[in-house]
Amino acid sequence: IVSLAITDLLLGLLVLPFSALYELTRKWLLGSIFCNIYISLDVMLCTASILNLFMISLDRYFAVTTPLRYCQVVTRSRVAMGLVVIWSVSLMVSFLPI
Repeated sequence: IVSLAITDLLLGLLVLPFSALYELTRKWLLGSIFCNIYISLDVMLCTASILNLFMISLDRYFAVTTPLRYCQVVTRSRVAMGLVVIWSVSLMVSFLPI
């Protein structure tokens, strides 16, 4: 949940103000390099948010379906690996193409 909160906070701080500026002026005023960074950040943070929600739902699924084995199935190392996968996939999907 903390990863999701950080992702959404970064989206609100790093992406949405520039989206609002673009919507108000109807033109991109900040140059082509920052446009690429803006688009990459937008894609990365939205992807990370979606993947965080997926992992939270997967966690809740295991908690409901296997409550007695939950602590054996969901360990700190698996959670850490999940977070690494979430952020790695998000970075690869967003910054590699650009």
